[in-house]
Amino acid sequence: MSSPSQNTGVASERSHSLELHKASGRFFKEFPPNWNAPKSFVSRHIFKMCCLMFTWHSDLHSLYDLLKEEKDWEELHRQYLTQLNHVSNVQGLVLATSAVFISSNPPLVDDVDYSSHASYACLAESLVFSLFGLLLQLKVSASGILFQKPSTAEIIIERRWRIFWHLLGLAVPIITFTMSVALLLIAIVLTGFSSHSETVQLYLSITFAFLGACQLVATLGSPFYYCVCNVGGRSGKESENAGGP
Repeated sequence: MSSPSQNTGVASERSHSLELHKASGRFFKEFPPNWNAPKSFVSRHIFKMCCLMFTWHSDLHSLYDLLKEEKDWEELHRQYLTQLNHVSNVQGLVLATSAVFISSNPPLVDDVDYSSHASYACLAESLVFSLFGLLLQLKVSASGILFQKPSTAEIIIERRWRIFWHLLGLAVPIITFTMSVALLLIAIVLTGFSSHSETVQLYLSITFAFLGACQLVATLGSPFYYCVCNVGGRSGKESENAGGP
């Protein structure tokens, strides 16, 4: 026979899980009060800065609109993990490229000397960011199944600051990937412009001018550009409304 204490423990666990399920259902039906901006002046401005960085809005209402259905939480995390796997493949290529440059001697030292102090330092940092980026991407991918569970979602969305920490944890692998690519490109630029050959400098200038133009065209036609424009437009309207009678 089971003791009264064991029965009480089982009953409390069942009631706790039921409360979590009900709370999760409430979140997907109405905007959680804990997601409103804090009343403190400093905390409120920090909250708005975090909202702008993670959601491109001054509050969490846009994020709630994405997550007001329970299936949306799982679908967004599934899409993110799929894209993160693609990033991991590119991260491996960046890691291999940096390792090859570091472990080999330049064939033409006078024309292309990537063993100089500045270039070598950038290549070494790119290698470090690539290595830790792969480890962080592996960690997030391994935790992806846990993130998609409704019980985990309830814990994360229970407080306004927890959702920011969660978004930051998802963004860190992308940040390390961006840093590794940027450092590799900086090493290439330093190597090219420190070359004693005018031909190498000319080819490098033309190449980066062409790639920069292509990137500009791609950015102007991307949703990111329109999202930034919408944020600027909303900020202007909010300031006009605040300054009006």
